[in-house]
Amino acid sequence: MTDASVAELTAELAALDDPRARAVNERHGDDHGVNLGSLRAIAKRLKTQHELARELWATGDSAARLLALLICRPKAYAADELDAM
Repeated sequence: MTDASVAELTAELAALDDPRARAVNERHGDDHGVNLGSLRAIAKRLKTQHELARELWATGDSAARLLALLICRPKAYAADELDAM
C-alpha cells in the first residue's frame, strides 16, 4: 500500500487509536493515542513519500503529523517550512 491516500491513512490511524496509549501520552504532553511502534511500522511500509508527508502535515492531526515526519525528506523542505513545522 505505497500509494495510500491521506483519507486512508487517517482512517488507519484512527483505528489504531488506543485510549490507554492516549492517557499515557497526554501525561507526557502529547495529544495522540497511536502507539509509536505502530506509526513506525506504517512509515516503514510507506517508505519516503515527501508529497504525502506534506498532505498529512496539513491535516493538523497529531498522529498524522508524526507519520509525516517519519516519511518526509527533511532536506526537501525550505527553511521557512521547517520553521513552521
